[in-house]
Amino acid sequence: MTHPTKAIYKWLIQDSVRVSNTSSTSDQRTSLYTEADHISTLPQIETIDFYTTHTVSGVRITPYPAGHVLGAAMFLINIAGLNIWFTADYSREQDRHLVAAEVPNKSTVGKIDLLITESTFGISNAPPRAEREAGLLKAVTNILNRGGKVLMPVFALGRAQELLLILEDYWSKHPELQKYPIYYTGNTARKCMVVYQTYINAMNDNIKRIFRERMAEAEAAGNAKGVSAGPWDFRFVRSLRNLDRFDDVGGCVMLASPGMLQSGMSRVLLERWAPDPRNGVIMTGYNVEGTMARTILSEPEMIPAIMSGGNTGVGQQMGRKGRDDEGAVMIPRRCTVEEFQFAAHVTGVENVDFIEQVASPHVILVHGERSQAARLRSRLLDLNSRRLASNPHAHQTKVYSPENGAEIKIPYRKDKMAKVVGKLAQIPPPASTDPEDTRVVSGVLVQNGFKLSLMAPEDLREYAGLTTTTILCRQHITLAAAGIELIRWALEGTFGSIEEVGVKQETNNSGPTKGELTNGENGAKYEEADEEIVAEPPRMFLIMGCVTLKWSGRDKRVELEWEGNTMNDGIADAVMAVLMTVESSPAAVKYSSSKSSHSHGHGHGHAHDDGEKKVLPQNPHTGLTPQDRFLRLCMFLEEQFGDSITPIEKGRLQYRADIKPAAIENGSHKREEDAPNTEKEEEEELDMESAEAAERARLAALGIPVPGLEIRFDKHVARLWLEDLDVECTTTVLRDRVKAVVERAVETIAPLWTVREHSKE
Repeated sequence: MTHPTKAIYKWLIQDSVRVSNTSSTSDQRTSLYTEADHISTLPQIETIDFYTTHTVSGVRITPYPAGHVLGAAMFLINIAGLNIWFTADYSREQDRHLVAAEVPNKSTVGKIDLLITESTFGISNAPPRAEREAGLLKAVTNILNRGGKVLMPVFALGRAQELLLILEDYWSKHPELQKYPIYYTGNTARKCMVVYQTYINAMNDNIKRIFRERMAEAEAAGNAKGVSAGPWDFRFVRSLRNLDRFDDVGGCVMLASPGMLQSGMSRVLLERWAPDPRNGVIMTGYNVEGTMARTILSEPEMIPAIMSGGNTGVGQQMGRKGRDDEGAVMIPRRCTVEEFQFAAHVTGVENVDFIEQVASPHVILVHGERSQAARLRSRLLDLNSRRLASNPHAHQTKVYSPENGAEIKIPYRKDKMAKVVGKLAQIPPPASTDPEDTRVVSGVLVQNGFKLSLMAPEDLREYAGLTTTTILCRQHITLAAAGIELIRWALEGTFGSIEEVGVKQETNNSGPTKGELTNGENGAKYEEADEEIVAEPPRMFLIMGCVTLKWSGRDKRVELEWEGNTMNDGIADAVMAVLMTVESSPAAVKYSSSKSSHSHGHGHGHAHDDGEKKVLPQNPHTGLTPQDRFLRLCMFLEEQFGDSITPIEKGRLQYRADIKPAAIENGSHKREEDAPNTEKEEEEELDMESAEAAERARLAALGIPVPGLEIRFDKHVARLWLEDLDVECTTTVLRDRVKAVVERAVETIAPLWTVREHSKE
């Protein structure tokens, strides 16, 4: 909230809690919160200034002056690009101390998608400001001249200060009225006046001008500090804390709260002054239906006495005639009642003009009686119909006037834009908008509030403030009966070819020399044994490019290590499943029994040839030849596109040079034979054949059987070049489909053309 609002909030809510506690009983409490609850909210309030933008959970909020009371604000709320203008209570009238609300500048704030505004006065209008001030001052002087007292029910904050400025200015120009005191009552009003004296910089130019003039007068009079020289240091207005010391003799002007005359000092004075015809009540603000402020405007003959209990002189003299049918004490109303509208709410004409200038496609009317909101809605819809009749391309406005608690659903669509930042932003964009350009930019899409940013993973820390963490997972298992060859054979049966990688050898220069062991206590050295059991060296394999298997021949221990993510975790689980069943599989039983079986027809006094090892046959799922992989790729393609798949025998460059563009489009393979075969052409043909032979040899060295495949699907033709798996097709849908199938096939039988050399035991 704004700075003045926070200062006023402390006193107003505190006063509201105390009033609620006064009207509450032990059986029924009317207050939703206590004074302690109110005090606890003060440290949580963040003060803001007008025209400053603040972001909360991705929602941008900008306050603008509302002109309702000191510190009141309208808000521009931006949610994911949706501009909402919330006026709350606002006033566009140029008064003596507040900055009037202004129409939002579209060049600054952009288009307003939704306007939420008040409908307090509906379509009602008010006379010009000067005319109302003149009428008010004339009514006040008439009451004083006939020897009466003026009661002006007001709220402690808002119009009370505006009326005091009007009366102070008029009293200073009319010395004959200065004998009549002007009072404003209540501790809250007195405390709020201090806030007004503090935040002069938040008021309009009129107050600032008066402040400068008063300060200049104070300095000229020798008061260099300018004490009691501000525009709110009144000369003819006094503060009245309570009515105990009020000398109710002679004429006066009393601004008393609350403005609805339901209770408080204003109701006490009404019941006290109502029977005297010399007195007068002047209503200056908005009056809620069902309150005494609204009732007294109809000038009833009697009013109920709820504060004085009928202890007025006239009420006691009336006896039973001063009671209604239910026995309640009634007081005669003989004072005059007049109304001059100075409410700090926008009038109907000003509100309609404001809504038309904002030109929002959706308008929601709030803060108004049902009848007033309905009238304003009808007026706006009528203007909308006339506007569309004269100009069919004009903006259309939908107006809503919901009841309290009603839900309104308004569809809103807007394109989402992602900003490319970091290293990805250095990649030049495509030079053309050709839909055939299928270059893909991949990265991490980060949403901060409602803003989207595309960046490389390594840029997350700098541009998103996020810290990336890599989880390294390890799993240990002991396989006493299964050797490394059996483990490898089982893994190849599940995952195909696995890659053996080197093991880091740990050296220790300070270790014992050959022939010595330091396995005794206190470092005692023992002589090396005559026979030493030679342990197999450690082995390490890489499975599916992500899971590393480390095997230790000394303790038969297997360690799995992988970087934690969804895919790697699944592969690691599959590896663990293979390892957990490898010792009990039929292949393991056969391998173990054949390794340990030998003739026992002789004694064991001889030495067995431990160097002889049992070597398992190669797993049929590993060591696939390029031809096998090619056939499996064809199988994938045939399952998706049928049998219309034929090999392309010529290389890519020669194929393109030898086929007409029209033939490529139609899928035909006719050579250009229109030109005569000269000697030069024959030489070029021989060179082409030599280049073709060299290209085939190069591809064969890579394990690629043919340069490519031609896929026919209905009338469309796609060509897959096996070296880089590039797909050529004039139809984007078919090309993308072939690419997707090839990518899945390669993931299954990958690496497609790499031939691994398997170790031979």
